Amino acid sequence: MSSGRFAAFFSYPAEGAEERDPLVFLGDRPEDDWSRLLGHTEVRRFSAGETMISAGEVDRALYIVAEGRLEILLPGVDGDINFGSIGPGSVVGEIAFLDAGPRSATIRAVSDGELLRLSFEAYEVLAARYPDLGRAILLDLGRILAARLRETNEALARAST
Repeated sequence: MSSGRFAAFFSYPAEGAEERDPLVFLGDRPEDDWSRLLGHTEVRRFSAGETMISAGEVDRALYIVAEGRLEILLPGVDGDINFGSIGPGSVVGEIAFLDAGPRSATIRAVSDGELLRLSFEAYEVLAARYPDLGRAILLDLGRILAARLRETNEALARAST
């Protein structure tokens, strides 16, 4: 698979860091790192309306959104709560990837698209071969989780006023 179509993930000197989406995964990594990462992923096409991840299921894979849009549905007392959406360049499944627990949300396709699936086992092989990239993946997942937690905290604060 050619990594050229993932050029939008890369940070080029003409683009300022302040212009980048804070939820873009590995946005500052060189194309060689993306080629290495892509060599350890499986491509999964999806159609609008398809459920990609179900809350409660056990699967320790990380998904990178290559194309399309996904919605996040959190289990609630009166049914699922739509908590927003995720587009190309970001990730889903990072919590279960890191802690091996059950999925915390249902992820459903809003449009047709494509995910890149990185199993935890494939990550371990990648990290053993390319430790700097393995470290970068973990740090970037932590950065994205922190951004999402801040966003959630702000949403809760707004809802309580």
